[in-house]
Amino acid sequence: MSPRGFTILELLNALSLVAILAALGMYGVGRYVRYQKTLEAMGSVSAMAQAAVAYYNESDATQPAGGPQLAAHAMRHFPASSRGSVPQNAEDVRGKRYQSTRADWSPSPWRELNFSLVQPQFYRYSFESSGTGRAAVATAIANGDLDGSGTQSAYRQRVSVNDKFEAQLAPNIEKENPDE
Repeated sequence: MSPRGFTILELLNALSLVAILAALGMYGVGRYVRYQKTLEAMGSVSAMAQAAVAYYNESDATQPAGGPQLAAHAMRHFPASSRGSVPQNAEDVRGKRYQSTRADWSPSPWRELNFSLVQPQFYRYSFESSGTGRAAVATAIANGDLDGSGTQSAYRQRVSVNDKFEAQLAPNIEKENPDE
């Protein structure tokens, strides 16, 4: 009996199977890469929010000495809101990375939060705060467009104040269009 080769139908079936497996693999790798990029945003907003908690809880030290403790607590505050984001322009992170500099992170509130990124970033970062005492609130924000489609994803970590004048993180990071 002579050796038998593959028929054209068997060959097409094998190629179809390989193509399907390759497509599934590319989809899985793409989701994994996007997830890794979103970890940057979630880690950064969490770090900013935790730094805001520490700043608020230690802001009594900036109050005049000699006053009652309750009066000092009533003046507790978060760092001032950022005047813009890092980077300033949304196009700088639209489907690509942005390499920030020390100068980007030198103004308030980044200095007070002791926050900066040395590695290239996929997101724009900003910080919002208002109020004093129990009425103080803050939000750490990351916005990005990982695939350059024009649809922004956003991550926010909010910080509020409890009745004991202690800052506390919201239980979850808010996500908007995380799989953009």
